[in-house]
Amino acid sequence: MQFKNDRHKSRFMKTIKGMNQKDNTQMALAFLLTADQKLWDCCRIYMIKNEIPIHRIRPKRCSENAYVLFCAAKDIALGTKYISMNDLVDKEIVSGEIWKLIFTALEIKRFGVGIVIPQRMDNKKEK
Repeated sequence: MQFKNDRHKSRFMKTIKGMNQKDNTQMALAFLLTADQKLWDCCRIYMIKNEIPIHRIRPKRCSENAYVLFCAAKDIALGTKYISMNDLVDKEIVSGEIWKLIFTALEIKRFGVGIVIPQRMDNKKEK
């Protein structure tokens, strides 16, 4: 699983269209924050020049899962420790679905957005 669902993929693709896709941190943030519609509605109004200033965002009335996604995004971007390793392995705190999203965001941070949106293949035939 890479995206939570098709709506998540659609929100993510629309969001990163104008962003610097070489900025792995911003791509990871966009991936996590667009996974939940209400969370994204709270966060996208803060975007400045197609960047997500995670340090300025204070989400309101989010679900528990959305708050975990937000905390993971802050940890990835700012090096904070809102979520511990113990939290990640505790199924009561982080569901399997949310864990997979966080892990995918960490892969995006390390390897780039190509992890979730592969580069277009060239259709040229070799001679």
